[in-house]
Amino acid sequence: MRITICLITHGICTKEKKIEIILLLNEIIFDNYSEVNMNYELHPLCTLFPRMTGTEFDNLKNDITENGLRQPIMLHDGMILDGGNRYQACVESGAQMEFMEYTGEDPVSFVLSANLHRRHLSSGQQATIVAAATNWDSAHGHGGNRKNVAAVQGEALHLETVADRAALSGATTRTQKDADKLVKEHPELAKQVTSGEKSLYQAVKETKPQVELEEDDSTDLAQLASDLQ
Repeated sequence: MRITICLITHGICTKEKKIEIILLLNEIIFDNYSEVNMNYELHPLCTLFPRMTGTEFDNLKNDITENGLRQPIMLHDGMILDGGNRYQACVESGAQMEFMEYTGEDPVSFVLSANLHRRHLSSGQQATIVAAATNWDSAHGHGGNRKNVAAVQGEALHLETVADRAALSGATTRTQKDADKLVKEHPELAKQVTSGEKSLYQAVKETKPQVELEEDDSTDLAQLASDLQ
């Protein structure tokens, strides 16, 4: 590489060779830039929301191809905090990406505010996503920090009680309790709920013994209707 650059700067190469070498160098630099800066993983909070598929994703990709990326992809801790679908659409379409670094102190509130009510999610999905976000927040020690942020900026979401979480998710308190319990005791089932593979009702039912199921069948129809809304 150094020898090639020296040959160019000292005029030893022909004009055609210089152009060929410069194009090659540009290609190498671009490839390295892409490998270092464009291969982002999704932040755990981003993965709580289901990925777009099928026609919905194709429409997003076509829009970005025609009009460019309208909203930057948000990064946090070297991962995509918000904009995972936009990122994938840019990767597949070859559209230019634009990134922004999240500089706030409460990523949970940011992600939930940006996504929870902008998607076609059932009440059970929303309750489970809120429960999972709260669980992640507690595990990473951000709960106390959220209270400080709320006191100073008034921006943080209240997630401390079942009533708080139900108010945010739009679910009944019973549905929210079921979601909270599922996330803590059966995280793999909870993931199937947030992704839309199963309803919260179906997932909770799988965790109950047969005797308890028989006792609950008479009252669970209303719960199922609520979860599927």
